[in-house]
Amino acid sequence: MERTVCAGLFIMAAIALGQQRNFVSCPIVRDTKTVPCFLAEYEGETYYLGIQQDITNAFHPPQLKHQVLVEGRVVAGPRVCGGIPLQPLSISVLKEVNLACDTLLPAEPGIDAPDAPRGPGPASRRPESVPEAGSAPRGPLTGRQEFTVLYAFDDDYLEYAGNQVVTEAAAYAKRIGASTVKVSGYRATTLLSNGDRLIEKAGLAEKRAQNIATLLRGLGVSHLMVEWSNEAEPGDGQADPSRRRVTIVVTPVVTPVVTP
Repeated sequence: MERTVCAGLFIMAAIALGQQRNFVSCPIVRDTKTVPCFLAEYEGETYYLGIQQDITNAFHPPQLKHQVLVEGRVVAGPRVCGGIPLQPLSISVLKEVNLACDTLLPAEPGIDAPDAPRGPGPASRRPESVPEAGSAPRGPLTGRQEFTVLYAFDDDYLEYAGNQVVTEAAAYAKRIGASTVKVSGYRATTLLSNGDRLIEKAGLAEKRAQNIATLLRGLGVSHLMVEWSNEAEPGDGQADPSRRRVTIVVTPVVTPVVTP
């Protein structure tokens, strides 16, 4: 009997592995002996979102009193803080207040936050990244380049990573004396696992594009073209976070070919 039950659990785990989970839920804060963990529940299961760190980290803890949109894929590995890990993971705090979202769990023996090494005091910048084994070193940018800034659902707030992208695009445009810098804004749809669809508000694509253009002008970039799409891009439940974006296309000056 035990062998049958174990086999059934293994099959269920194998089926769940790799499945996309897109859902709206209240965040849960679990205390640990080091830093708080953030979790969310969906259809009777608990999922791990992340831990409290500084602003340079990709994960920003969601706020209590608000629901969150969770978009991620189930990955192999042990539970983290009691929840199933999701990777890649996108977390969007929904603006409407929900007073029911106030669950705080006490620390429990055997449930620890993952290690997150960092230096003392607040970090002012992200540490230098280490190239993956076997990957070719990235050389200097050349030619036409596209930079992509991603957003949380229904938001135009620029996170730390987005600021880094804008700064890199501006530096490149000025270095090559770009002929044009085209800024394009988009809004999108998210397909939830239960079949519901969430559509970002009208006007958001324009606001995102205009905000980025303003930042680029402030960084000394000229020859800007700004456009946006009023239609929300459709959601497929797989790559929806990548569609909430602004693209910055930097085009170099075309040197005329002189024939002898």
